[in-house]
Amino acid sequence: MGDITTEVSQDAPKSGFSGEEYNHVARNSELEAIKLLSNKFSVEPGFIGMSDQLKLSYGRKIVACQFMEDDHAAVAIFRYHVEGKHLRKKMFSLVAEYGVSYSVPIDGTEAAAVGFCKNVGKFAAYPYFRALAAHIFAEAGLNLPPLPAIASTAHIQRKTKEPEN
Repeated sequence: MGDITTEVSQDAPKSGFSGEEYNHVARNSELEAIKLLSNKFSVEPGFIGMSDQLKLSYGRKIVACQFMEDDHAAVAIFRYHVEGKHLRKKMFSLVAEYGVSYSVPIDGTEAAAVGFCKNVGKFAAYPYFRALAAHIFAEAGLNLPPLPAIASTAHIQRKTKEPEN
């Protein structure tokens, strides 16, 4: 499992996009929806009272992302997970998937729209996962700290050719 707090984005479209294209999409897009699509929680009965002895790990993954040209939208599915282990035994696990959709400007490029959705969508949905985790942990009687904040680096812009002299 990766470290969700310091993950570096590897999700930029291969075709790339310019900063201008990305910023145009970012300034003119609107968040349409964040929806919980699925979740799975399990806990070992012997876990109660061992919260301070756990090694916690977190992760996130972009399951899918696509540009919907006819709808001028970018949609993605993000999966988040957290688990706790005592020694080598998994004591609890929570996995959830969220769907996120953005309306994007008609003149926005596909690469910039997908890059924007992947980059910003994971931050939009993560607070919902943190809230879900807090609720489920409380319902299960688990005394766990809040999930950490997440961080990422910006997408790398497409390189432009240097003018020839």
